[in-house]
Order: sequence, then C-alpha cells, then structure tokens
Amino acid sequence: MQPPTYSKEWLSALNPELLYGLRKLQTLSLRTNSLRTIPVRLFSDCRSLDFLDLSTNRLRSLARNGFAGLTKLRELHLEHNQLTKINFAHFLRLSNLHMLFLQGNKISNLTCGMEWTWSTLEKLDLSGNDIKAIDTTVFEIMPNLKILLMDNNKLTTLESKVLYSLKTLTTVGLSSNPWECSPKICALATWLSGFQGRWEYSILCHTPNHTQGEDILDAVYGFQLCWNLSTVVTPIATTHRAPTTEYTKQISSSNFHVGDKEISTTTGIPFTTEEQMPEPNNVIFTQQVITGTMALLFSFFFIIFVVFISRKCCPPTLRKIRQCSMIQSHRQLRSQTRLHMSNMSDQGPYNEYEPAHEGPFIIINGYGQCKCQQLPYKECEV
Repeated sequence: MQPPTYSKEWLSALNPELLYGLRKLQTLSLRTNSLRTIPVRLFSDCRSLDFLDLSTNRLRSLARNGFAGLTKLRELHLEHNQLTKINFAHFLRLSNLHMLFLQGNKISNLTCGMEWTWSTLEKLDLSGNDIKAIDTTVFEIMPNLKILLMDNNKLTTLESKVLYSLKTLTTVGLSSNPWECSPKICALATWLSGFQGRWEYSILCHTPNHTQGEDILDAVYGFQLCWNLSTVVTPIATTHRAPTTEYTKQISSSNFHVGDKEISTTTGIPFTTEEQMPEPNNVIFTQQVITGTMALLFSFFFIIFVVFISRKCCPPTLRKIRQCSMIQSHRQLRSQTRLHMSNMSDQGPYNEYEPAHEGPFIIINGYGQCKCQQLPYKECEV
C-alpha cells in the first residue's frame, strides 16, 4: 500500500474522519497546502504513523489534542507555516517523537505550560523565526536533546538557566542573531567557551557598533566584557570536534554554579552551579602562548645572528689583536734582552777577569806609566 500523499492539493480544511481506520498507516504527507487548522483527534486512529509532514501550510496555532493518538510518531514537520507561539505542552501525546522541525515560521515566544519530561526528543529546529525570549524551563523538559538549531532569529542574549539546561547538546546553531555584545552576553560566552560540541556557523556580535561583525568570544576577550573570562582559555570559535562521553559531566560542573548558592557576575546575570570546575580555555592564554613562543624564537634567532656575525667579522679583529700582542711581547723581550746585555757588558770585565800571572805589572797609556799591584780580590792600585 502506497502511503497517502495530499501534497499540492491546495486543501484548506480536513474532514475530522479523513484518516479514520488507517491504523497501519506509517507515512503521511500533507505539505504545500492551505491548511489553517488541524481538527482535534484527526490522527486518533493512526496508531502506526511514524512520519508526518504538515510543512508549507498556513497553520497559525496548534490545538492541545491535535496530535492525540500518534504514540509511535518519530518525525514531525511543521516548518514554513504561520505559527507565532509554541507551547510544548501541545506535544505531550507525542511520547516517541525524535525530531521536530519548526523552522521558517513566525514564532516569537517559546513556553511550556506544564511540567513533563520529553525524553525521546533529540533534534529541534527553530531556525528562521522571530524568537526574542525563551522561558527558562523550556529545555528542562528535553533531557536528551542533542541538536538545537536557532539560527536567524532575534535573540540578543540568553539567560544562564536556559543554557545550563542544555546538558546533552552535541550541535547548536545560534548564528545570524542580533547578539548584544555587552556584559549581558557573558552567560552565553561562558557557556560557549566550555561547550564540547560543534556549531556550523560563526556567532557574531550585532551591537554595539564597535563590536559589530566580531565573533562573540573574540569580542568578549578583546574588549574585556566579562571579568570571569579574562583568564579562561577557549577553543576555536567554530569547532567541529566530536562530542566526548564526559561532556555531560563537564557541563554539569561548569562555571554557572558555586556550591548550592546562586551568585551573579559583575554583569548582574545570576547563575548557579553544583561544583566548580577548572576554567576552560580562552583566547588570552592562547595569545600569551603565541607571544611567548615568538619571543623565544626571536631570542634563538638573535643568538644565531650574533654567532654568525661573530664568525664573519670578528676573526680579523682577533688576529690583529693577537698580532699586536705578539709584537708587544716581542718588543718587551727585545728590551729585556738589551737591558740584560747592557748589564753584562758593564759587569763582564770584572766577573770574567782572570789574571795570567801574579805580581806587579806596569800599565802604559798615552799620559804616562803607572804601577799596578794585583791583589787576590781583584783590586788594582793606580
């Protein structure tokens, strides 16, 4: 049996008994019509339906019991309608839903009218809407949510409690939002700096003007918007790391809590955490490492340069100094030798004189004669 398809039929309304008796129906497509409402209990007999496509219609609201009976539904498409508000309590009966697509609507607010646990939901696409505010308890009902896409909305900031409830995310989309990069952004920056999943597109600042176009984390560290992130090391802004099995533990011990007390940063945004974990990586530390490495490399190359210059230029100078030293030493040696020879010439006749005979002898010179008596101690009388 082929799954029934009512696409492009321009249906504006559905008979409440249209699907009566189709208990084995698994796939149903009603996309690209003009449906404005879903009749209550339209799907009450579709017990085996696991795929439902209601995209590209004109739905403005959802009835509380509009999806009653779809206990095995795994994938629901409501994108490209005219929904303005989503109350997740309307999906209470979808106890087996894994993927919900709501992109391309006009949703401006997300709420949950009752407390319950939607443990099966793993992917939620809210991109391309007008979301400005999110109730702090919305994501608490989705403890196993892995993919959350909120690109191209009107979010300017997110409260820390909303972010803290996203413990199991592996992929997040927050691009193309008018983020206000002031101290109000600190909760989001803290969460992103410790996020172990991935985001496809850069998350950029929109206001104020001096931060416009800057990556949120770069702006936070560059303009020192958050004191508690000034010494934190962060990963690259757009990361594609695979999630680790310890992710839940790391997020649950992030910087949002200190003991059991709720505290607030200098930005005035309160946040809490159960236990304090070491602060994650940040750009400042990376810059310091890069700067230190560059300084070390510069010192190394400077030493190499000095050695090179010394080898090229200093040998002639050293040879000249050595030659001058040798010349000076030679001069000193010659001077000492001359002085020694002079002393020897003065004392030599007396030291080396050995008379050949004994007794008196006569010395005759040009002025006359004199008589000299040789004495044993080499003295002479004249």
